[in-house]
Amino acid sequence: MLSLYSHDGVPIKTEKTCGFGIAEDIDGVSEEVRQVLSDFGLGYKVSYVICNLGGKNKSQIEKTVKSVFPDAAARVFRESEGTVGLELCRMYSADVTLMAGTGAIAIAPIGDKAVISGGWGANISDKGSGYQLGLDAVRLALEELDGTGELSLLTKSLTGINDPPKPMDAKEYCEFRDNVRRSLAPFDHAHIASFARTVYDTARLGDEKAVELYKNAGLDLAELVITTARKAQNRLCCVVENGGMVSGKEFWMESFEERLNNKYAHIKVHYLTNGIDKAMCHMAEKMIKGE
Repeated sequence: MLSLYSHDGVPIKTEKTCGFGIAEDIDGVSEEVRQVLSDFGLGYKVSYVICNLGGKNKSQIEKTVKSVFPDAAARVFRESEGTVGLELCRMYSADVTLMAGTGAIAIAPIGDKAVISGGWGANISDKGSGYQLGLDAVRLALEELDGTGELSLLTKSLTGINDPPKPMDAKEYCEFRDNVRRSLAPFDHAHIASFARTVYDTARLGDEKAVELYKNAGLDLAELVITTARKAQNRLCCVVENGGMVSGKEFWMESFEERLNNKYAHIKVHYLTNGIDKAMCHMAEKMIKGE
């Protein structure tokens, strides 16, 4: 996502860009990113740039930004560094910021330092995330196809199959299973995470299995927050929750807040869909003021 603001913080334009994949840090400039930034900033004098990266290519993006905006002051940081999360903690006087989208990571300030939980990387540290929600949906669908009961709306929507398979010979059964796998492929992180949308759509239609997956995600996210607060030795009074999972909060916020309040009483939760933009705009304003 690219956003352009005036010096007094007024939004000028926003553009949703395609993902560039999980990037490793290499020497040189990313020509793809350079072109996107050049086109987006065309006709404007850009004085300050802030980049929040999901990948590891920090120095590459720093060089790329400098090649496009040579006179701009720039800050480039990785999502897992927790810069945005800590800024949201400051903005909302929160004890913990939870970032839950495709992945999930929580951060809490402790003096001039911080503690982080989750966010270890794709496919190995995603409890409560969109990826985990999509993966749980796939596993549920396969379990239902292995059974004899009625298929849930979630399974029907994911696989396009309306009834459990009837007995068939070995070759036919092998072909059936291969077809199911092909319909769900590829099994990369981003594609599996995209199935979270199907969980959301079927939950809205009242599918109990989809709602249950969301409730479990809420419990996982609560545990991530509790672990982070415990490491920071904070009393947990306020939490900021930001990321794509917020769009389905109607299905998981009850289990999330109930678990938190069982551990800490009277917790206030701010659910944000645009927390990254808010934090980065606030950081840009401070850069302009020289803070």
